[in-house]
Amino acid sequence: MAKSAKKDDRKKVALDLDVYETLKNFSRHKGLKLRHLIAAMTDITLSNETINNQIVDLATIKGIEEPNLKAEISDQNPPI
Repeated sequence: MAKSAKKDDRKKVALDLDVYETLKNFSRHKGLKLRHLIAAMTDITLSNETINNQIVDLATIKGIEEPNLKAEISDQNPPI
C-alpha cells in the first residue's frame, strides 16, 4: 500500500467501538499511529495467504452473526 502524505488521501471507516478501542490501545502501547497499524495489517493480510484465509473465514462468521441492517433500512423507506 502506498503511504499517504495528505489528509485528502484518507477515508473514514466505521468500526465497532470495542474494535476501535482495542486497536487504538494496541497501537498506542507500541508507539504507532492507528492508520499505520491498519496499513501494515492490510499489507500482511494481502501478502500471506494463510492469514488471508483465516481473516476471510472469521469475517464471514462475524457477518453471519451480525443482525441484518439492510432489512431495517428498507422497512423505513418503502418503495413509492
